[in-house]
Amino acid sequence: MRKNNKETPFQLRKYYGIMIVVFTLFLGIMAYYSATFRQKRNQAKQEIKLEERSIGANNSATNKTTQTTKTTTAQAKEKTKTANAQAKRTMNKSVTYNGTSKLTWPVKGNIILPYSVNSTIYFESLDQYRINKGILIEAKEGTEVKAVKQSKVREIRKSAEYGQTVLMDLGNDYTVLYGQLKDIKVKEGTLVNAGDVIAKVAEPTSYYSLEGTNLYFQMEKNKKSVDPLKYLE
Repeated sequence: MRKNNKETPFQLRKYYGIMIVVFTLFLGIMAYYSATFRQKRNQAKQEIKLEERSIGANNSATNKTTQTTKTTTAQAKEKTKTANAQAKRTMNKSVTYNGTSKLTWPVKGNIILPYSVNSTIYFESLDQYRINKGILIEAKEGTEVKAVKQSKVREIRKSAEYGQTVLMDLGNDYTVLYGQLKDIKVKEGTLVNAGDVIAKVAEPTSYYSLEGTNLYFQMEKNKKSVDPLKYLE
């Protein structure tokens, strides 16, 4: 006896029902992923817009910074140019001294060793008699040393005897030399006015250790030493 393979109406309805449920689930899943995709796409678009705005803002800030830097650099160059021009005018400015007007004292203090070129005097630290082309003015270490008149810095150097020194041009072949210095505040070629601080008194060199702290002050006319006391007020 042959079996009947035809499905009953009930079985067909069950089959179609399952198909409808599967299809409905499929549509639901597709709709969910489609919505999720749209959400992510919109989020990505927002992030791109924000990034473009940030880049634009950074570019704007960079442009402003670049412009400010260019302006600052230009201003700095202009200031440097002006300062160099002023320094050049200062260096080219001449100083004069008639040899008769009195000079102010570089420091205030007693004379430890006087000027003496015609006869020798005793140097205690060296334990010998020598001539002295300048004067030793007693002063405490750290005392400010001031310019005796308007003058131009000719040379800054260091020697074993006088330590750090500053040579100043007073004009008309008059020069003065300040010795036993530290913390020098002037530069070669610059112009200083009377009373300007040029340095401080340093610890004495071994040549004058027993004489005590002092300022060495020497004056010359036509490269020949003269007695500074004749010119100081």
